[in-house]
Amino acid sequence: MFKNRFISKKEVSRILNISSSTVFRWSKNIDNFPKPFLLGPNKVMWDMDEINKYINDQKKIRGFLGHKPHIKNVNKTQ
Repeated sequence: MFKNRFISKKEVSRILNISSSTVFRWSKNIDNFPKPFLLGPNKVMWDMDEINKYINDQKKIRGFLGHKPHIKNVNKTQ
């Protein structure tokens, strides 16, 4: 049960199809992106449930699952 619950940066990058450096950058800069934790003295891990929640939340924002897309206010320069 616990074997697949906690995943490494490499696994997060593979799941999201992003680079390993992007995983850390998103963790620091995107508020709702799951934060890593230390498991032991040197093992940085993510919770797979939190990664799945992030993916599902992004689908809702984009308009999937029957929801309208979330549109941010953008100041256009003319």
